[in-house]
Amino acid sequence: MQKKTLIYGLFAYTVLLPYLCRLYRGLDWTLQYLPIGQFGNLFTELIFAIPAVLFFGVFSALTAIPMILCIRYWQYVPVTFYICLVTTTGLLIYYHHDYDLAADAQAAVGLVFIPLYTVGITMAIAVLPCLIEVLIRKRRTPNQAPEDTARKLADPQH
Repeated sequence: MQKKTLIYGLFAYTVLLPYLCRLYRGLDWTLQYLPIGQFGNLFTELIFAIPAVLFFGVFSALTAIPMILCIRYWQYVPVTFYICLVTTTGLLIYYHHDYDLAADAQAAVGLVFIPLYTVGITMAIAVLPCLIEVLIRKRRTPNQAPEDTARKLADPQH
């Protein structure tokens, strides 16, 4: 149950992070990712904002995949999870904090590619720590575990 809560939290974190990292420039900059101010009617704008947030959220949630894989194999790669978390957060903040949708007509296409780039880079960065963690755990035999060594020293007939 605890892993499911963490997974849901990661999805919410990766969906909200693009909006949160744009807040430092003001609400107008943050609302650039939503279709607000195009229709004139607040009810109509809210109706159209929900699918836009869901569409953008699906692609943003893709960035949680490397972290979810680390949670799935937590007993083998706990350090890699934190490396993925820091890498994903840094990349999303770097890509989204200054991304101007008003600069070009095709700028919205970048909202699809930013999560894909983030997943690829995070997976590439996480491979080496993951391999190192798995190799360290495989090379460690049960006799080399600290608690077994202490028990053997305390009981020589073991």
